[in-house]
Amino acid sequence: MSKNNEKKPKEKSVLDIAREMEQMRQAEEEKVQDLARQAEEERRIAYEKKLREERLELMRLKQGVIEESETIHEEPKEQKKYTIGQKISNFIYHNKWWMGISAFFAAIVGFLVYQTVTMVRPDLIVMLVSYDPNFSVQCTENISTLFEQYIEDENGDGKVSVDVYYIPASDEATTINAFSGDTQKLFAEFQMGEALLVISDSAADKFIVPDTTLEDLEPFFGQYQQTEAMRFYLSDTDFAEAVGWDEKLDEDIYIGIRKVRDTFDFKEKMQKNYDIAFPALQKFIEQFGTVE
Repeated sequence: MSKNNEKKPKEKSVLDIAREMEQMRQAEEEKVQDLARQAEEERRIAYEKKLREERLELMRLKQGVIEESETIHEEPKEQKKYTIGQKISNFIYHNKWWMGISAFFAAIVGFLVYQTVTMVRPDLIVMLVSYDPNFSVQCTENISTLFEQYIEDENGDGKVSVDVYYIPASDEATTINAFSGDTQKLFAEFQMGEALLVISDSAADKFIVPDTTLEDLEPFFGQYQQTEAMRFYLSDTDFAEAVGWDEKLDEDIYIGIRKVRDTFDFKEKMQKNYDIAFPALQKFIEQFGTVE
């Protein structure tokens, strides 16, 4: 089995874009603050000058040099009044960066909500983990067609659909962060309650941890010679031929099903998908398994 270790060029994330916008906002704010400090300094100097002149005027009044002073008895200036439109315009001007960032994130949230509400989930999801990418390209469609024979129209959209998610885990990858952005998105499915059936091999055990996450198949399919604990091995079956793969499968390739965990917040959804995936797995094993 070949390994797919090529990394895609890193694209800017939403956080990177937001960080750049925040830096631009801070630069603009610092510029405005510099101008404000400069204006404040000029006002301070003018005010101190005015105080000196008024003290001199007061001394001249007390000494009888002058009888009155227009400076000291000067009427206060009338405070400028702004219209509602001017107040709104002034608010937008001083908060344009924050409003821009808020609008940016609001647009992203709105798009994700719309996508979640309008997207029709498939009737069944099968994950391919730690496979040669050529296998995924060549056999994904056939695997989907194969499993469509085992299920009904579960989501009520008038058709039977099975999605196959490919996750290129490998022995060289020590953490999920070593994968591409697309792989992280697919691998996140394993943390949710959507994809229950898993086709994998020992190279991905460090991520899947079968002893913890997969159901023990012995109580259900122990009569088949390909069954061993959580795994139903595929190398000694007609699976490769059925999905159009003309090479011999590695000995450690297997199919399994995830447990429904009580600790998951989405237990109810996971149980619903399990009730669809388990009968499909049963039909699959009955087709490809060999009774001892």
